Amino acid sequence: MSQPQDLSLPPSGYQVDAENAAEMARLTRQAHMLSELFGLFPATVDPSSCHTFLDIGCGPGEWVFSVAERFPGSRVMGIDISHLMVSYAQQVALLEGRSHVDVQVMDARRPLLFSNSSFDFIQARFISGFQSTTTWPELVGQCFRLLRPGGHFCSIEFEDLGITSSAALTRYNSLLMQAARAKGQCFTPDGSNHYGITAMQAHLLRHAGFEQIQRQAYNLDFSAGTPAHSRMYDNFQTFLKLLQPFLVQSGLISSAEVEALYTQIMLDMQNEQFFALVYFQQVWGKKTS
Repeated sequence: MSQPQDLSLPPSGYQVDAENAAEMARLTRQAHMLSELFGLFPATVDPSSCHTFLDIGCGPGEWVFSVAERFPGSRVMGIDISHLMVSYAQQVALLEGRSHVDVQVMDARRPLLFSNSSFDFIQARFISGFQSTTTWPELVGQCFRLLRPGGHFCSIEFEDLGITSSAALTRYNSLLMQAARAKGQCFTPDGSNHYGITAMQAHLLRHAGFEQIQRQAYNLDFSAGTPAHSRMYDNFQTFLKLLQPFLVQSGLISSAEVEALYTQIMLDMQNEQFFALVYFQQVWGKKTS
């Protein structure tokens, strides 16, 4: 077993290279899947009453452009630390004539450079990969500051890589959580194979001042033969490959070992006896005054 090393994340703080084109394509597909599962907005939020929207960690802008198309009279903004993805989104906005779309490079682990009460709706989806237990409450507090009275903040998160019949994927998930915990990205204690964020989402919103907090959970079956299987296979084929440097840098596994583990996961997922379920949670709250 290799010795523990420096666990420094890439400059973005993300567990994978945010400037990677394959990651950009993966995030586009993932965002589309999440929009299909949860819709663009929570069930009890009326987006027609909103005029300004913000997507935190917008990636190449799938959600931003979906909202912009639905509400052409609105102002839709997105922020991401990836110059590659922001540049791509800016080019799409220019080519499609989306003058009401504004995508900027910004680090969501730092103070957000917007004025108080600037937005009616703010969302953040799957940002556990670059937030820590310290930056999470700071970010949610900033979202409260940026919302106008009556505005909503929505968070969608996952806990792990899923509950599966693959021993290789189970081990990969355990390694990921150990490495993430060493970087302060897990709310759970040693020995847990979960981020713990879904247990904290409602508390984080409540602590920031949000009221009328609601939640919706979703279990996605991506076992062999299910509609979601091919999507999740493609997602993991890219994501688990791009995560390898982070795991190797943790000192928990060698390059050769993690590549062998990755190969076995891909084989396991193609087996007709592969069974898997992953859990997502959407939590939203209102700034009442």
